[in-house]
Amino acid sequence: MRTPKGTSSGSTEPESRDPSERSMPYGVYLSAAGAQAQNHRLQQISHNLANVDTPGFKPSETILQARFSELIEEGMVSPGLGGADDIGGGVTIQPEQTQFGIGAIRTTGRETDFALHDKKSFFVLQRGDEQLLTRAGDFLFDSTGTMVNSGGDAVLGKDGRPIQIDPRRPFTVGAEGTINQAGATQQLMLAQPASYGDLANVGGNLFRPLAEFSLAADSDRNVVAGSLEQSAVSPTGTMMEMIETSRAYEANIQMIKNQDSVLGSLIGRVLQS
Repeated sequence: MRTPKGTSSGSTEPESRDPSERSMPYGVYLSAAGAQAQNHRLQQISHNLANVDTPGFKPSETILQARFSELIEEGMVSPGLGGADDIGGGVTIQPEQTQFGIGAIRTTGRETDFALHDKKSFFVLQRGDEQLLTRAGDFLFDSTGTMVNSGGDAVLGKDGRPIQIDPRRPFTVGAEGTINQAGATQQLMLAQPASYGDLANVGGNLFRPLAEFSLAADSDRNVVAGSLEQSAVSPTGTMMEMIETSRAYEANIQMIKNQDSVLGSLIGRVLQS
């Protein structure tokens, strides 16, 4: 695919129309682009590993895309001619993609811990004037009787208002995410976005809806109290991915060193002749 001019975040090559303005061999730029892309990937993998114990966390994946050489991007050479420019221009770093797999469900015994036993539903939180979605159901009641998450965001009920109880009176937690107190019943709001593409990761295990979402039907309320969805990060698989990425980064750095050594040797021979 053609990479638009100015979006090649994985390349370190200056945007110049005149190839004579380059100060380093083209191969060095390719290796530098690869090293930068693998370094970015390492940072993302490290972030995933750091959240291996975060309830409801969904790992992100770095997307790398091949780019055309500069002359093809600039329209100075046509692709497919079989020349050196068809080798390519390194890689670009595309926007990260969140992997929405379901994490393992662990029984905690805490009555205000909730797990969703389906892939399409999310709990709804209120933070200021905006609503956020999450798969992490590690909730509790604060001193005012408001149900909140670990970050202090209010948990919304099916009626669109924060779930509120009288903290001085006992309550019970029923099936399908219901809070019962003094004959009154409140249900957790469960959102079902039309597409995962409608969600923007705002950090940790929280997502901002970019479009209107529907509410789960009563027959779709797969909520289990006393359980918690764990992080969807696979420690073993992620560690293997980190090793692979580290080796790819080191290979690109070694290629830069080799090309620099060859260039230095060539210049030395020219000066001696």
